[in-house]
Amino acid sequence: MLSSVFEYVKGATTSRCEEAETPAVAVPVPEPEPEPVVEAAAEIKIETAPFDPRFPQTNQAKHCYTRYNEFHKCKAQQGEDAEECEKYAKYYRSLCPTEWVEKWNEEREAGTWPGRY
Repeated sequence: MLSSVFEYVKGATTSRCEEAETPAVAVPVPEPEPEPVVEAAAEIKIETAPFDPRFPQTNQAKHCYTRYNEFHKCKAQQGEDAEECEKYAKYYRSLCPTEWVEKWNEEREAGTWPGRY
């Protein structure tokens, strides 16, 4: 009796997928487009201010402040478009937090900056 039940269940276990099989349809797959050739971009060199023996400590806050002042001193002495002042700009931008620089620039514009330049 057990074998007759097994054969009954075995015959009734065809899945709906097997009952409703459809013939496979070939779908054309487009060829992948070739990747555009990218020319080698100019190499970007990332660096920070060089070592300054005046500021040997880990805390670089004074170093940042000094470089910011050196940049504005250079611009005051050499003129607004002086290219030799750009190294100081690169130094203070790499050392100083952006929030500080924004605050100092606002103080300079408002005339409340405590520095000479």
